[in-house]
Amino acid sequence: MARTNQKLSEKAKNQAITRHNCTLQWCWNYEKMQAAGYGYAMVPAIKELYDTEEAQCRELERHMQFYNTHPGASSLIFGADLALEEDYQTEVGDNLKVALMGPLAGIGDTIQAVLVTPPFSIMAASLAVQAVNNNSLSTGLLSILVNILPLIALFVVRWPLAKYGYKQGVNVINDVSGAGTLDKLQVAAQILGIVVMGGFVPSMLAGIKAPLKLGKDLVDDQGKVIQAAKTLGDALDAIFPYVIPLVLTFICYKLIKAKVTPLRVILYVLVVTFILGVLKVLG
Repeated sequence: MARTNQKLSEKAKNQAITRHNCTLQWCWNYEKMQAAGYGYAMVPAIKELYDTEEAQCRELERHMQFYNTHPGASSLIFGADLALEEDYQTEVGDNLKVALMGPLAGIGDTIQAVLVTPPFSIMAASLAVQAVNNNSLSTGLLSILVNILPLIALFVVRWPLAKYGYKQGVNVINDVSGAGTLDKLQVAAQILGIVVMGGFVPSMLAGIKAPLKLGKDLVDDQGKVIQAAKTLGDALDAIFPYVIPLVLTFICYKLIKAKVTPLRVILYVLVVTFILGVLKVLG
């Protein structure tokens, strides 16, 4: 008899989950994408659930079908699939993978690329700028730590996520699609993304100024400057703070929307900056 009809041991479950969380991206390829890593992760469970080599190979071959989703969110799928494998509901498990890998790819990408990475990256960039300006090694190391910590947290959370998926089993579908959870998460990510980028523009680009003077400096009889003339940048900031960085960002955004590549936009900015710098020196 191929089936052992026994429950998975904690050792087998932990081994399978750890393999999935650490090796899912191994042997990634354009034909099956993450299938090889997923199949490798299932080995400890399949060996306990089937007692013949022929049956084990057959079940592992079933897990070598196309599979691709966000590596972190995949832990939820894997945990649920592990529970279904334990109950020998293999067809349900296969359908679950197909049904959830798309939606959870969107959720995982949204959380990592919008909710987590940008805020911490901006914090790290701000600390890096301070480290350069103040020649501070500790601040520089802190900026690196701030950038790495969320990635570590996203990796560590895969274990409890897989355990939760195992506990829920097929009911995990309701957690993903029920009560508009996905729609709410996407809207929250969009709002946070706008807020983060809105704060990023003035804080990181505040150094962009228009040094063109409006009038002349007020000097005394000895040639000492009593009151410096206002620059164009000062005048514009008095009316609309950080208007120059905002306009620059808007122009770059419109260029990218017009199908100009980001690299070309960066080159444009570098050329304009270089020309204005030369004019300032010559002036």
